[in-house]
Amino acid sequence: MAGRKLVLTLLVSMLLAVHPAAVSAHAEQPGQGVVVSPARIAAVVKPGDQLPPIRVINGGTAPLEISVYVGRGEHRWDGSPIYLDSPAEREWGASCLKLDKHILQLAPGEEDTVTATVGDLVGIEGGFYPVIFFELKAPPESGGPTAISRLAVITLLRPVNSPPADLAVTGLDIQQAGLGGPLGFFPVVSNLGKVHASFSGYIEIAEEDGKAVTRLPVQPMTVLPGCSRRVSLWWHPEKLPAGAYQVIPRLAVEGRPIKAGQWAFRVAEPYQLATVQGELVSWYPERVTAYQPAGFSLIVHNSGTESWQARGELVVLDAAGKVHAAVPVEAGEVLPGGSCQVAGILPPLPPGRYSMKVELVSGGAVVLAGERALEVMAGDAVASR
Repeated sequence: MAGRKLVLTLLVSMLLAVHPAAVSAHAEQPGQGVVVSPARIAAVVKPGDQLPPIRVINGGTAPLEISVYVGRGEHRWDGSPIYLDSPAEREWGASCLKLDKHILQLAPGEEDTVTATVGDLVGIEGGFYPVIFFELKAPPESGGPTAISRLAVITLLRPVNSPPADLAVTGLDIQQAGLGGPLGFFPVVSNLGKVHASFSGYIEIAEEDGKAVTRLPVQPMTVLPGCSRRVSLWWHPEKLPAGAYQVIPRLAVEGRPIKAGQWAFRVAEPYQLATVQGELVSWYPERVTAYQPAGFSLIVHNSGTESWQARGELVVLDAAGKVHAAVPVEAGEVLPGGSCQVAGILPPLPPGRYSMKVELVSGGAVVLAGERALEVMAGDAVASR
């Protein structure tokens, strides 16, 4: 290895993925086009059992040297993987799974298999979760910089006669970002037992008398012993009367209900969807003097449930639809129930009857739009009125 540069890149499949593992790397990295399949193995086992063979294909254009060893896996709340391959973890992995090969030499287009045999399970009372790592690099004789990529095959193993799964809903958080916004429900399912298990079901939202309002489905998720999964569910009802509501997890594992309490939230004011809208309260002037600049003023009101800032344009058109003026306008932040003034200057216009149109937009949404007539009169006519 003297004088050679070593680059380590970890490329791993999701902990609970079911698709074949495959490297996706830059062209200069080894392992491009390599397929390792399957990416996950789940089985009930006893010492001496063989797991399904793992197929390794070099679909790239360069020869590869692949080191194979065993570590251990866990996961975070969101299910993302945690890979453990310290010397102690590798020693543990080597005792749990015996590999028939530890080094593969594959030319482009070649393939091989690796088979794992269940080893000594003394001291293991429930599920165990070895991870089989495939470390890919160019052979030493290839010369130049050496890049290393890595793939991981997950195993979910439980000994025969293992105890049943023991899951519980240990917490549930309820959130709302803002008035009229969606409601978030975040139950936490913890594995209190000794084997992995998959749960599914729904979260029921019910009125105080128990009448169901909605059910939020929970897709199957796997949780390992000693770990927890946090489920994210969102609900955006159009309306929700004031009052108390129950949140009831109705989840199951292996056909049995999961232990869960009840949670609740209260709607203090009648709930309604968040709205961004406004109204035009007043608009001045109705008539101006010809060939002279004239000021204009609009009073706009926030009739929605969200604060907004808006920009737009006031356009002056003649009877034929020809634009004679286009003046940019802007409204500063207006709180719900509040109002503000939008003002500007109209350019000189010849005598005639016109229409003024205004449109204010906030975040891509039209807040308000209005139209009114404008009479442009000669100076003596305005004075006589």
